[in-house]
Amino acid sequence: MVRNNTRRSNGRSRRTSKPATSPQQDTHLIAPPKYRKGSMRIVPLGGLGEIGRNMNVIEYNGHLLLIDCGVLFPEEEQPGVDLILPDFSYIKNRLDKVEALVLTHGHEDHIGGVPYLLKLREDIPLIGSKLTLGFVDAKCKEHRQNPTKVEVQGRDRLKVGPFDLEFVTVTHSIPDALAVRVKTPAGSIIDTGDIKLDQLPLDHKITDLVEFGKLGEQGIDLLMMDSTNAEIPGFVKPETSIGPALDHAFAEATRKIIVASFSSHVHRVQQVVDTAHKYGRKVVFVGRSMVRNMGIAADLGYLHIPEGTVMDLKQARDIQDDKLVYMCTGSQGEPMAALGRIADGVHPDISVNEFDTVILASSLIPGNEHEVYKVINKLVQLGARVVNRDNAAVHVSGHCNEGELLYMYNIVKPKCAMPIHGENRHLVANGLIAVKTGVDPQNVVLAQDGDVVDLYHGRAAVVGSVPCGYVYVDGDSVGELTEEELEKRRILGTEGFVSSFVVVDTDSSEVVSGPKIFLNAVAEDASEFEQVRKQIVSVLEDAMIHGTKDVHKLQQVMRRTLGSWVARKLRRKPMIVPVVADIAAADDGGAVEQ
Repeated sequence: MVRNNTRRSNGRSRRTSKPATSPQQDTHLIAPPKYRKGSMRIVPLGGLGEIGRNMNVIEYNGHLLLIDCGVLFPEEEQPGVDLILPDFSYIKNRLDKVEALVLTHGHEDHIGGVPYLLKLREDIPLIGSKLTLGFVDAKCKEHRQNPTKVEVQGRDRLKVGPFDLEFVTVTHSIPDALAVRVKTPAGSIIDTGDIKLDQLPLDHKITDLVEFGKLGEQGIDLLMMDSTNAEIPGFVKPETSIGPALDHAFAEATRKIIVASFSSHVHRVQQVVDTAHKYGRKVVFVGRSMVRNMGIAADLGYLHIPEGTVMDLKQARDIQDDKLVYMCTGSQGEPMAALGRIADGVHPDISVNEFDTVILASSLIPGNEHEVYKVINKLVQLGARVVNRDNAAVHVSGHCNEGELLYMYNIVKPKCAMPIHGENRHLVANGLIAVKTGVDPQNVVLAQDGDVVDLYHGRAAVVGSVPCGYVYVDGDSVGELTEEELEKRRILGTEGFVSSFVVVDTDSSEVVSGPKIFLNAVAEDASEFEQVRKQIVSVLEDAMIHGTKDVHKLQQVMRRTLGSWVARKLRRKPMIVPVVADIAAADDGGAVEQ
């Protein structure tokens, strides 16, 4: 398999080693050669080496086609961050060349970044299925956008600029998912999006293997295949297999039931609604995104709700507990989601009591384990019975296991393979599966975010890399938060804050007042810093005697002295903020510098 050798590895996880938000030139990158006319260029801007922010750029003779534009959700070491976007810098100066954005399905890691892209160019046509466009449209309305939408379904064909597109129905954990075949004179590629080969989906729309076979017979130069479950042997169980486990949990429940799932998992919600109706319970949707998405799904005919089954949260106050099911967000342990607030006892309308049942009916995204089990422990402590994947079959994956990937490669028979959507271990496992089915190892491209892959005369290879950092959404700011500022937040959250104020007279080289030391989120008392006060006075006066009169340089002297003492004595590395005021500057009529 061909690994990317165009950048130097620092040995750390791709999830935690991204460059700063406003992408700066990475000196370790090898710039790609000038685009070769007649080739097809593929640049992943997210989703390779991580689970989230999926986005691929396809280029042909100056024209660009985008596939997906998702977000990545922050981890603990990214405090205060709301979302992480793909890095648009590669296309920012060529947005007028973008023919369209194809959206494979309606999950946040594939559509969550769309409003932010449209802020750069609002008239980019969005191509997708009815449900996908319904979800996207609702998100765009929150940003006061009215995007141009083109609705397609499986086996539809569409020409967009020089790109001939054909869409293929695929099964996933959300209805209306599509793969897309992109054909140009340079060759044909398939981006599967998220896919599994469920033979018993709730909506009876199975992955269209017949059409994949036809496309394979026509010739596919590059298959970009979902890698999420590539390490798992066998086949994913059908969605219908969850029904008995849900039924059993509902049958045993004696008080209210709380079910947590993704807010876009229409199939899972459908099964909860059906089971609730069977047991005479009312369903209450909780969480803004859950209420919005299920409203859209019901309006478009993808969610079928028996009359009188769903009620408003306020109406539920008048219903006894054993007749209620709350369908909420927060299955990944997000502290601000509905389930997290319920577990913390701060939700204004829902509380957990002894003998309540909580069902976590979703997958556990890698990296979220700690937060999820923290929520589970809180719920158990409150007396709830928690049903999750550890003790019941209440979830099946939406992604192909190894057996299904083998089927896909054997059906499509691509010349080249480029695993997408997964962490590095998933991408490698997917590549090995491609080799098992006969793909030449030299034609398996293991790329990373920002790599430039050229497809020319049926061969695909990484030819260089472009800057592709994390772009943080922090409140109203987009891309303004840097890694340096994020590191300060981490320190404040874990090590505390120490500031020191001192007044000096640089004319006489004396410390006139202080230092005064202020502590925040530090366990020790300020009186314990007496020793270092004398040390600070000594080093500052020594520096001034030896000619250091600049206030900023004196602040650095104090920072080093105080920081070294704290690290040595307290074994901690808090944020150090030194402030030096010079009365000599004030006497001269200038402002006191800080």
